[in-house]
Amino acid sequence: MNILATLRCRAGRHSGEWSLPGSHCEIMRLCDSCGKLEEQTHHVWGPFDYLEADRCDQTRRCERCGSTQSRSSHEWGPWLYLNSEFASPQVHTCRRCRQTERTNYTMR
Repeated sequence: MNILATLRCRAGRHSGEWSLPGSHCEIMRLCDSCGKLEEQTHHVWGPFDYLEADRCDQTRRCERCGSTQSRSSHEWGPWLYLNSEFASPQVHTCRRCRQTERTNYTMR
């Protein structure tokens, strides 16, 4: 093994081709220089879809192994003042699930 390959391996920059050994999303490679085995997970995610029409929970599935991932994605409306007081907080509402968020009292 030459000096440049040794330095590359010590810095964590191994060489070699990645292989996908089955129907799962774990990929592996064996370094050509030092023989270290590296493993990573590489999913093929589909698009996020809403679970229900009036909810903001979304999920997506890996097309290869079937693993799922979820998140919440709100569709917030504009910020509005809660009332006409001088230091009134602002509030906005999600158009899908009607959840609200508000700020602390603000000075106008």
